[in-house]
Amino acid sequence: MDLPTAPELSVVITAFNVAAYIGDALQSALNQTLRHIEVIVVDDGSTDGTLAVIRSIHDPRIRLVARSHAGEIAAFNAAIALAQGEFIAFLDGDDVWHPDKLAQHVRFLKDHPEIDLTFSWSRIIDENGTETGLTSRPWRGSLSFSQLLTDNVIGNGSSVVLRREPFLKIMPFDGALESCYDFDVFLRFALLRPANIACVPACLTYYRRRSGQITRDIDRMERGWNLVLERMMRLAPRETARVAAAARSNMARFYAYLAYENGNYFKAWAYLYRGFREAPLRFFLDLRNWKMTAATLSATLLPAQWHKRLLRAALLGR
Repeated sequence: MDLPTAPELSVVITAFNVAAYIGDALQSALNQTLRHIEVIVVDDGSTDGTLAVIRSIHDPRIRLVARSHAGEIAAFNAAIALAQGEFIAFLDGDDVWHPDKLAQHVRFLKDHPEIDLTFSWSRIIDENGTETGLTSRPWRGSLSFSQLLTDNVIGNGSSVVLRREPFLKIMPFDGALESCYDFDVFLRFALLRPANIACVPACLTYYRRRSGQITRDIDRMERGWNLVLERMMRLAPRETARVAAAARSNMARFYAYLAYENGNYFKAWAYLYRGFREAPLRFFLDLRNWKMTAATLSATLLPAQWHKRLLRAALLGR
């Protein structure tokens, strides 16, 4: 296929040891109804055959960069430096997209020039690609800096499509962060101008939960998030201080879910208590805290086959 001089949109995929998933991820990008795209794939020194899978897929829109292992953040920054599209979309090497995802996002961005970054709802899939029946929080409308800091309803980077020009103003991803580096960028995006982030209200992203993900490492996630909060205290002290307690409470629930997912129910209780202590009234008023509490209680007291029935009611991802 002959491409126009500059693609309308650049898809950025970073891959490290995801041989079992990268083929599906890459095909979901190439099969988009929006055809005038480039797909920049950076293999970050994979050792499991990932690079061979990528090379087996032939399409002129693919731009492959094979490099020594330097970490996901360095791979992202290298890929973005090559992007030529008016818009940029991120796709993790183990996630997949609905075929109409990019078209819907680009249409929304063109219809709403006041918006710089869009995200869609996500369906949660397991290691085998089977839907778990769970989704990200179904946010609607625009999203302010304070709302995003309080509750990361974007959820995952694969749900995001943004304008390249404002993105370059806040680049690069911060290599000092062990985790939450995409959240850091999204928050800095929100500070560019008021209400410039919005949701495309449709399930267009399939976010995979599997072993080995950064988000499975609670301590790493917590360290990264704390550093991001400290940065926001410097960049937007008034707005951040106003919602910091609520944000910490919500993150405590997220850490509780990770502990629950890892089978560490004692640690899950500790995080739930922390969430209550940070913002007692807000904790009681948020149904997600009750669901997480119910799931943890059942896992602690009931036989395994019984408490598994409450998994679908427990919070996944946020």
